[in-house]
Amino acid sequence: MSEYNSVRNAFSTENLDNVVDLYIRVSTNEQAKEGYSIGEQESRLRSYCEAMRWTIHKVHIDPGYSGGSTDRPALQELIKDVESGQIKKVVVYKLDRLSRSQLDTLFLIEKVFLANNVDFVSMNENFDTGTPFGRAMIGILAVFAQLEREQIKERMGMGKEARAKEGKWGGGSSEPIGYDYNIATGELEVNEYEKMQILEAIDLFIKGTPLRTICTIFDNKGYMYRGRSSKPRKWDPKRLKYVFANKIYIGYIRYHDEWFPGSHPSIIDLETHEKLAKLLQGRSQMYEKHKRRCSGQTTYLGGLLYCKHCGGKYAKNTWPTRKGERHDFYTCYSRSNKVPKMVKDPNCKNKNWRKEELDNIVLGEIKTLAMNPEYYHTLRNEKLSKTDNADKISLIKNEIEKLNNQISRFMDLYGLGQIPVEQITEKVTSLNEQRTALERELDSICDTEEIMTEEEVAEIVCSFDEVLSVGELNEIRSVIEALIDHIEIDNDDVYIHWKFVV
Repeated sequence: MSEYNSVRNAFSTENLDNVVDLYIRVSTNEQAKEGYSIGEQESRLRSYCEAMRWTIHKVHIDPGYSGGSTDRPALQELIKDVESGQIKKVVVYKLDRLSRSQLDTLFLIEKVFLANNVDFVSMNENFDTGTPFGRAMIGILAVFAQLEREQIKERMGMGKEARAKEGKWGGGSSEPIGYDYNIATGELEVNEYEKMQILEAIDLFIKGTPLRTICTIFDNKGYMYRGRSSKPRKWDPKRLKYVFANKIYIGYIRYHDEWFPGSHPSIIDLETHEKLAKLLQGRSQMYEKHKRRCSGQTTYLGGLLYCKHCGGKYAKNTWPTRKGERHDFYTCYSRSNKVPKMVKDPNCKNKNWRKEELDNIVLGEIKTLAMNPEYYHTLRNEKLSKTDNADKISLIKNEIEKLNNQISRFMDLYGLGQIPVEQITEKVTSLNEQRTALERELDSICDTEEIMTEEEVAEIVCSFDEVLSVGELNEIRSVIEALIDHIEIDNDDVYIHWKFVV
């Protein structure tokens, strides 16, 4: 009973000034140094507290943690003890055991310890913040602790730069995908399983398979790569882009923004790497173009809707109902007559569409594209069956071929000296003008630069459901404008003119 009372009295209010917590930290490369081991620090600190007649409340130990960060479990427990008012002093063996960062040290002492009326004591430097001299010295010593950390950081940086110049990997949280790090040789070695996945992904991407589709294929196959702490992870589009663009796979090592020839084997050849870069850039530019075009819009379909009766545009209008509610409609400018300069026919009676209803029709078509790849071919075939462009293109191409043959015959006659230069110039100039006009007409009919491929369409629509559920208006507009050129309204009929249909 007397022992219980002595412990209780030690932590009573009147004796609280003598209650302390010990904090001990040792980083991995300091474990073997004399005076820095956990056991040595704790032994000396206990002896010191006994001599000072302080009662130890708790010992907080962070083994193997760097002093460059305060994200340490034992340190966080210590802070809780301080804030709960259970102690009056924090005792460490040496100042840099608390932190090697000047800002972190000063923050802990001034904003955590002193703010909660808890003094900080460093045994090795023989001072505590309970004295004016200790408070003055703490800032000076923190400066030197920060200096030491910066010197260590500088030496590590020099070491990493030297390794990069030698073509060796400088280390990190995990090896690059496709490689294993051999500690004995200090070299990156190819991980054949991950290499196989990378090469298969590249082959699919070059053939036009969308990034998200590749990830789905890999997921179905059970493919995974080694992530941080060697934990297997599934592929995602962001990781694929990182691999496709990273020069480490063509045999280079990076330090900061500079690349050095590496000593490790490459996985991708230079020609393939450049092809990937070009494809990635093309996709990026395509998305940016449509993103810029849709900025400033306030509806999904604004600027895309046209009246099939008068040729005017449709715009959003809000009308009150008998119940006092307000509903949004898409209305032909000619019928609403709100903007006189936009009126094409004041007698136009084309249908007003509930905004939500028309939005759902168009969004539903895009969802069908995403869920059923064959729908792409259905739309193209329907369009081709309703147009005479194919016959017209064939006729123009035949006529251009005839003109080319005529020009060739005149040039042959000139070469044989059977026709004077003045005559040849007049004839060929006329034929060239006809050919140029026909080529311009042909380009206007079948300009393939802006016609999207099936792969490009799949890349856009594959994640449409996700964009629709969590994306902002501009993101949804970006998808719509990437796929649709314009939409025509003919009373109850809606005609969507897709960009991928000639």
